[in-house]
Amino acid sequence: MDELFLLPPCPVAMPRAYWLEQPFLSSQIVLIQPSADEFARVKEAIDTAKGGDFDMEIVNNLYSKDCMILPHRRYDLLTGEFRSKGLHTNYIGNTYERWDPEVMLKEAKFLHFSDWPMPKPWLPADEATKTKTQPDCETDSNGNEDCRARDIWLGFYSDFKQRRKVSPICQSLPSVYLLT
Repeated sequence: MDELFLLPPCPVAMPRAYWLEQPFLSSQIVLIQPSADEFARVKEAIDTAKGGDFDMEIVNNLYSKDCMILPHRRYDLLTGEFRSKGLHTNYIGNTYERWDPEVMLKEAKFLHFSDWPMPKPWLPADEATKTKTQPDCETDSNGNEDCRARDIWLGFYSDFKQRRKVSPICQSLPSVYLLT
């Protein structure tokens, strides 16, 4: 994602929360130009936030009208998108492309674990929750079963757990997963 550091200078760059109906900035990935003044402004917003105001509300209050918009399609893919039913037009951004879980994962550079009621991958999940939450297999027009979205989704969680066991860096990862 080094290309993001070649963007024109701006105080903040974020993608939109494509899964919401209203235009809202997503705080899963935020590029911030270092600035003592902006830091003070953000700190003040955090210190005076009302109960129920979380990171997304704070950044939207501060930057919704003055922010560089990053394309969500490469920089903000939710794991829950693999569970979504339908055409995935909010993520894809158009109605003429077809959702292909392998293609979308391959082009993504940033994946955020967001699968309620499935807990984050560093928290325990019972098998019943995992089975109930996992994507359904789909049947194509020829009657063939397509379980790629389910298999990819299950792989996110098993791969995260495996990497966390092996790498001390991964032991402190937040709810995101950088794709390489």
